[in-house]
Amino acid sequence: MFKFIHTADLHIDSPLKQLAAYDGAPEEALRAATREAFANLVSLALREQVDFVVIAGDLFDGKWEDMRTGLWTANQFRRLDRERIPVYMLRGNHDAASRVRTAVTWPANVHEFSVRKPETLRIETLGVALHGQGFAHAECQTDLAASYPPADADCFNIGVLHTSLTGNSEHDTYAPTSVDVLLARGYDYWALGHIHQRSDPPVRTAPWIGYSGNAQGRHVRETGAKGCLLVTVDGREVASVDFHPTDVARWHLEEIPLEPDDTLADVIARTSDRLEACHAADEGRLSVVRVVLRGACRAHRSLVDAAEREQLLAELRNRANALGGEVWLEKLHVATSPAVDWDSLRAGQDLLGDLLRDAEQLALDDAGLAELRGALRPLWDKAPAELKETGLELDHADLLRGWLDEAQKLLVARLWESRS
Repeated sequence: MFKFIHTADLHIDSPLKQLAAYDGAPEEALRAATREAFANLVSLALREQVDFVVIAGDLFDGKWEDMRTGLWTANQFRRLDRERIPVYMLRGNHDAASRVRTAVTWPANVHEFSVRKPETLRIETLGVALHGQGFAHAECQTDLAASYPPADADCFNIGVLHTSLTGNSEHDTYAPTSVDVLLARGYDYWALGHIHQRSDPPVRTAPWIGYSGNAQGRHVRETGAKGCLLVTVDGREVASVDFHPTDVARWHLEEIPLEPDDTLADVIARTSDRLEACHAADEGRLSVVRVVLRGACRAHRSLVDAAEREQLLAELRNRANALGGEVWLEKLHVATSPAVDWDSLRAGQDLLGDLLRDAEQLALDDAGLAELRGALRPLWDKAPAELKETGLELDHADLLRGWLDEAQKLLVARLWESRS
């Protein structure tokens, strides 16, 4: 019987962008989170006395800003080396050989798969054969797994692969392959990387095929617990695959529904309760929370007023700071609307009614949305890179529909509420 850790997508020293820093915000704690998550993984390996560690790509996020990244990582590998725990790793799209030049020599316990062709690394004492190939270049569109060697008949065979498999809407396509191709290799376990969401349940259990997910969430699209997999093997059988969290900061996307009579005081109370719940659930970790306020409510007029919204945000961050420095209110998104009868407003024979009916019709008109997209394209092309890196895509019709919805709410706030 032996044990190993399956991990991937550690993205050590990943630059965390668009974080709204404010007085009292634990900025440094979050920026150090990817390092601390890897250190936690190493501590887990030592505590569990695993026989080896498998890293299925993207140990790093990209080119090192300076040598400190490599020196720190080498020291973590040495912690494992002192206990004679080997590491088997390959390069993914973020740390492909063309992007990251390893200018620091790793200790002798670190074994890196070739980027030129599939390679088999064996642990003779355990009867284990690991098969893998790293990325020579980030834009790898080749089915690498199709060229992996057949299984060693007398070994427990582990395939290590950085891949989008058959595709994932949240991640770019790299080294695409299929479950049938993986099964054809005859391996006992496939340690996959690239998809940051852990496979739960796995893609397949016999043989075991799946993703460990990333070790530390880096933005609001990576919510929930992040960590690695501790695998126990008995003979040629996978006895257990257990998830262990390694994250030191946990992301939350909290949608708070508001009622028609809710005021700003109600918004503060409801949001404060949600921040406290995140803090309690994360058991001492840093909670990074994005709050979305949603619903038709009395507070809408204040929420769309820039000065009042800024005061609200300051008070909510003040309350986050009061939670022991362990909660960061990353962003407040207002998706509310006036507490009005929308059907009556749209039916109105006035300017507001005309505008609302036109917006509603445009949202359902693909040709009209395409024309709107064309009109917005020159502005979009001039938008800063930080905006585009949020995942927004002008070509997505749902984005334009969302903007139209927001425009309708602003119209009502300005034209209808001014009458009251």
